[in-house]
Amino acid sequence: MTTPKTPEAASLVLRTTFPDAVPATGFVRATRELLAPHGFHAANTLPLIATCRDELAFNLTARLQDTWGAGFNMAGLAGMIVLGRTGILAASNHAPIENGIRRFVLVALPHIGLAADGVLGNVERPGVPGVSHTCGALMALHDELRGDNAPTGDYPFLDLLDPEQGMLRDRIPPWLPEGPLPDLAGLTRIARDVITADTHKVITVLREQQSVPVQVAVFTGIHINGPGGTEYVEPGSCYLDLGADEPEIELVFE
Repeated sequence: MTTPKTPEAASLVLRTTFPDAVPATGFVRATRELLAPHGFHAANTLPLIATCRDELAFNLTARLQDTWGAGFNMAGLAGMIVLGRTGILAASNHAPIENGIRRFVLVALPHIGLAADGVLGNVERPGVPGVSHTCGALMALHDELRGDNAPTGDYPFLDLLDPEQGMLRDRIPPWLPEGPLPDLAGLTRIARDVITADTHKVITVLREQQSVPVQVAVFTGIHINGPGGTEYVEPGSCYLDLGADEPEIELVFE
């Protein structure tokens, strides 16, 4: 089986916009290799997977589950962790206990499309004519932020018919820098940073009702859906939390 090759225009954008991106298969393999020395393996670890709901994220989710076993689904639009405290508490009791320890690996990634001509946000979908887009939720928010009635995040925005997009309207704007609105890649990085901040809250809830120590490995970043089915991940904040009183261990991709 040959590996799809990324066209030169897309490769240039990938190298310049996401210089630390690695093939998705390499990213998944690295999660295993980085954690093996710390005692994490598929039989004693519950994966918590927060990718986008888009079907284009499913291949990466499947690879993660091939490596770590069946995962607890934390997926939300743009990879946001939307299941709330009740969902996290449910997951907290699903991890195996080995040698008196529960272990989790949390992977949380927004995503972005990359077309063959190098246009970010555009993507190919099998059987779908013309140009498609991803991440549609972040692109819709980007359009709103450029409008006259841009969300500010100053008050809760709960739309019962669109709750996850409402969360994006709440959470993203307070993280925007002063000055011009970032481009789509920049907005995706902000989503990554919001998600990263949320991972610390997830860890706190995972430990709330535990009678045994809990160890949590976290991998955030950006999932890139390239042309011809190519996929990459630019690692973001990757760390291992062994306990509330222990220093975080940085997990470095080489």
